[in-house]
Amino acid sequence: MDDVQLLRELVAINSVFPNEKSIAEYVEQKLKDQGFLVQRQPLSDDRFNILAERGTEGNPILLYAHLDTVPAYGTWETDPLELREDEDRLYGLGAYDIKSGIAAIIQACDIDSSRKIKIGFGVDEENNSAGGNMLANSDFLSNVEGIVATEILDFEGATSNSIMLGRRGRTVIEIEVPGRSAHGGHAEEGINAISEAARLVHLLEDMKLPTNKPLPNPNQFIRKIAAESTSLSVPDSAIIEIDRHMIVPETPETVRNDVQIFVDSLYERGEFEDIDGRRINVRVKPRDVPYLMPYVTSKESELVKKVSSVFEDPKYVYGNTVADENVFAATGLPVVSLGAVGGNEHQANEWVSKSSYLDLISNLRKYLQQR
Repeated sequence: MDDVQLLRELVAINSVFPNEKSIAEYVEQKLKDQGFLVQRQPLSDDRFNILAERGTEGNPILLYAHLDTVPAYGTWETDPLELREDEDRLYGLGAYDIKSGIAAIIQACDIDSSRKIKIGFGVDEENNSAGGNMLANSDFLSNVEGIVATEILDFEGATSNSIMLGRRGRTVIEIEVPGRSAHGGHAEEGINAISEAARLVHLLEDMKLPTNKPLPNPNQFIRKIAAESTSLSVPDSAIIEIDRHMIVPETPETVRNDVQIFVDSLYERGEFEDIDGRRINVRVKPRDVPYLMPYVTSKESELVKKVSSVFEDPKYVYGNTVADENVFAATGLPVVSLGAVGGNEHQANEWVSKSSYLDLISNLRKYLQQR
């Protein structure tokens, strides 16, 4: 199939998580048509990863992309499920993130080759990587020499010769801020936990974060403040959530510890005092799957050397945010990302560069034709 036509058909399939079934069935048939042995890896009744393999020579490489998109945020100029071409830009929901990556894998594999190839198309990446975690914990990765993902290149100045060798990780920290309840008619007798939390939010802006190149510097932002008055009473508790992008060697627990140390320093400075024996408490917010750890793939790994040989002038880059690659890197496998150039991901009028998309297909083919 024509490269652009395949992308057009993929964009036309609504695959906003958790509704990936239709696109999973579509790519399943495409891979069967190419001679792949295909299996479904079920996450639930209507949600499943697509796993495929083909070939007899060498150690297999895993090509990976996620099937889901975010909703069509904002006001689109045209139907987000209809691919629109305007000079070098192809507009459509998921065109960049990452249906161009799905299409590039399918098109690159449309070659006569006996090389062992594995393909993983996963669900739920735009939510919490439940599909990626399920794949990472399976035997499907047991004999692969590395993973090449076709995820977006989320940094300024991306080009078609960019090779992403790492990404920051992510965790969410909960901070419980105490207050003292009082009748609303005598609010001055209490301590409003919301007011205390508001002061802490302002002070958290001065918290110094570590650095460790080559990853971009970490950052954090307040993602949530939750509290309310029950009956006619001054709120005696508030919850702040911090969303933190981590760098190597940070973990959720080391981030929690750093935030707790910062909070403790505020008590030492007299910014806060104990309230009836209670202090601000910091904890990692629980979630069903592990948080995504930061990673860096060595330029000296065989995978990076083989991928780099495809490019005349490879540019090594590192991602600002997380993706399923973080899950796979945590298994110890080398991971690289090759993506097309694009923009407006997670917002209206998402687009991918047509020429960069075609370059991605070509580069993947060259890599797969290596011995």
